[in-house]
Amino acid sequence: MKKHVLGLTIMLFLLFVLATGVQASVSGKEETEPNNTPATANSLSPDTDITGNIEPASDVDYFKIRGVNAFWGIVAFLDTSASGSSQSGDLRFYAPDGTTQLQQDVGGPNKKAVLAWPHFDGRDSHFLRVSQVGQTQSIDNYVLRYYKLSIGGKGTEHAEQEPNNTPATANTAARVNRGVISSASDDDCYAIYGRAGQNIILALNADPENDGGADLNISFYKKNGSLWKQAHRAGPGGNEYIDDSTLPEDGIYTYCVQGASHTGPAATYLIGAIIDGRGYEPWQHGEITWQNARPGNFARVGETMHFHIDYHHLSPLSVPDNFRLYIYYNPDCLDVVDDDHADYRYQDTFGWTYSGISPFMHETKNIVMRAKARCNDVVYFDYASDYYSTSWGRTSYYTIGDGYYLPIILTQ
Repeated sequence: MKKHVLGLTIMLFLLFVLATGVQASVSGKEETEPNNTPATANSLSPDTDITGNIEPASDVDYFKIRGVNAFWGIVAFLDTSASGSSQSGDLRFYAPDGTTQLQQDVGGPNKKAVLAWPHFDGRDSHFLRVSQVGQTQSIDNYVLRYYKLSIGGKGTEHAEQEPNNTPATANTAARVNRGVISSASDDDCYAIYGRAGQNIILALNADPENDGGADLNISFYKKNGSLWKQAHRAGPGGNEYIDDSTLPEDGIYTYCVQGASHTGPAATYLIGAIIDGRGYEPWQHGEITWQNARPGNFARVGETMHFHIDYHHLSPLSVPDNFRLYIYYNPDCLDVVDDDHADYRYQDTFGWTYSGISPFMHETKNIVMRAKARCNDVVYFDYASDYYSTSWGRTSYYTIGDGYYLPIILTQ
């Protein structure tokens, strides 16, 4: 494989990691002192438990996490319930300067605090800070963990659509939904399609404007509509979460945000789900197949190359907002003969756009291209959803030459 093809392979893999938010699981570790300033912060990896203690009471522990951009953020958990003194923790998220506070939460009666959906404000490192509430007593044991997630960027969380007051009228869940609880009787519900054995975490930011917020809770319903779990540990403005729930079967699950005692438009919130360590996205599958390739994925200059693309949305939930199927190719290597009625064309790209995704949507396209020059390259198939602010891709490699071709079989 030539160097530029190998480089493209690596680039596409990195794009896949960024698009899906895949995280490597790393075994837990312990904090290392001194780490009481941003300059001495311990490095922390996503989806990794780190244990520590606060001693003396005035102690603070800083942890450094790598930023990405405004389209990414975190959900972080602090658990002090195993501490012999059972003191509540104070968990804060800071900008790269180490002093600008982006979010704060304190442990409620269950001694657990959560930071729900604060965004990175740049690619530089950010900081998590752990202390004891009020800094009056020590904590002899805490556990800290965070997830780094692609969540759409500042201001692009998807707004709820009323009516969504019951599981039967629930909105299809985005990675993060922004809503308003307008009265004490208002419920806002969201639906996800999950598979048996998946682990789900629900995280609610009850005060995205940092103005005091409302007193909200989360109710989580099983496939049959029965109430499964509920979270209401904090008062006004406190974040809520439901952690480590293993789905018992394939099906549609719903979660609802409800008010305890509040009125008015200030009762805004952010809610989202993390499944198996990643931001929620629909279950779907796409493939591209070169149907008339010669052995070794080879074509001769002047020959036509027939590609078939296949997309499946494997969920009974519809998805609102724009959806696209795209083909990317190298115009120095290939000419387009038939693009199967594409409604978008631009230089090295053509594709098809949809106003949304219907339940169990299945789309196939057949395209024909002509080999025009000697090349080693790829045809790249991409399917993208604005609702989840992400895309997924598949690649078909090819070699174009002239004359007769004898494939070389490489053995390891």
